[in-house]
Order: sequence, then C-alpha cells, then structure tokens
Amino acid sequence: MFFSPLPLALGLAGLALAGCSATSVPWRNPSVSPEQTRHDYYACRRQAERDSGWREESASGPFRDYDRQQAKAIADSSLKACMVGLGYQPIDRAAADRPKPAAP
Repeated sequence: MFFSPLPLALGLAGLALAGCSATSVPWRNPSVSPEQTRHDYYACRRQAERDSGWREESASGPFRDYDRQQAKAIADSSLKACMVGLGYQPIDRAAADRPKPAAP
C-alpha cells in the first residue's frame, strides 16, 4: 500500500494559514484595514527573519543560545523599522489588557 503525504501536508498548511489569518498583530494604523495590517506585518516579519537568519520555529539549528538571542534582537529591530516605515504604531498589549477605571 502506498501512502502519499501530500494530502496531510496540504491540510496542515491550510490549518497554519487559517491560524495566521485569525491572529491579531501588535501594530495599528487607523487608515489601513485589518487584512492589510496582517499582510504588512507578515511581510515585514518574513523580511526581518530572512535578514537576520532567525526563525521562531527553529528550536535547533546552527545558532547557539547567544547567537540566537542576537539574531532575535536584529529580527525584532528590523520588524519594528519596517512597520514604523509603513506608518504603523505598536499596540501596548499590557495597557489594552488593563481594566478601564469606572466612570464617576
């Protein structure tokens, strides 16, 4: 019996893409749609990872811990520069999660 991994791979890819589209990004630009924001964020993130050599899912690779931390810092900086360059502002997640004070 021959087993083809293609249907499984396609299913997993579909799930991964569905997860990406539902995830909110930590940036905002009131003049841009949420879909465009996600597109810009993931494009900037891919470019930052490519430039730095860092990838979140690469738990084991050629980098040692220190090198991985340095690559992550470079990737984060590159991502921020890209998003700010496109007119986005970072969202303060901690402030957004705090309860609002009650009106007097």
